[in-house]
Amino acid sequence: MKQITLWPVVGRSRIVHAFKPGGSPEAEAPFRTLRRHEWASSGVRVSRHGDRGLAGQMTVFSCLNVDSARLARRGNAPAAVRVARAAADLESGPEFAALQRALSDLPGQEAEKVVDGNLPEGAPAALAEALRAVAGRTERVRADDSALSSPLEAAFAGQITEIHEGFVLLAQANGPATMVPRWMASAAMRDQIGDCFVLVTDKLDGSSAVVQAMPAIDVEIGPEQEPAGGRFSPFGRAASRARTITAQDVHLLSGEPEALRIYVPVLIDG
Repeated sequence: MKQITLWPVVGRSRIVHAFKPGGSPEAEAPFRTLRRHEWASSGVRVSRHGDRGLAGQMTVFSCLNVDSARLARRGNAPAAVRVARAAADLESGPEFAALQRALSDLPGQEAEKVVDGNLPEGAPAALAEALRAVAGRTERVRADDSALSSPLEAAFAGQITEIHEGFVLLAQANGPATMVPRWMASAAMRDQIGDCFVLVTDKLDGSSAVVQAMPAIDVEIGPEQEPAGGRFSPFGRAASRARTITAQDVHLLSGEPEALRIYVPVLIDG
């Protein structure tokens, strides 16, 4: 089953913005604070290549660091530490190592563009596969941590189905749609029909919130990651609609039907 999820890697500035929404995303002090309290991982170094060989290095982080930074800002230090450690585990895993190699093979400034959410046209298949592998593992971490489904943060993931002069229509599969200013979609590098992105609403206080348009990627998820709620049944749903079915449901519905059995009561005189 396909699922639209957040772009799995970020740069340091996005982490800082999550921790200090009103400050400069390039500020050094907030990130030092995150690292000192173990609310952010160290990231992974990626070598950049230019026309004359190596052109420096950049640091790539798991997007889980954005979650841990938000948790730290809200005062949930234990959860922030836990999620940051999960990010560090992911960054030391084989999926991230494959992504690191694929990014290192890109020329010029292409690696920075990928980290920002822009997969270049004609990108190697290994790069796209690595991104989806990291995204899939990230979703498994999110599914296992209740702190990452906080009511203080709402995510609306979908695809662009319509483009108008001032806005785009972001629609979920078999679900609701919402209008998004076109400049927000462009800032997330997602402003074409079929593009995937996520609107994240992050509560600041009782009367204000930050809404961000974030790049997204579609990944294949297994049955263990699919939404809970039991097996699909066409009966007994009352007025509610079933918007998703699991892989097991698909297998059940596409299989050979069992023979219909009708039980009839029989009276036996004694």
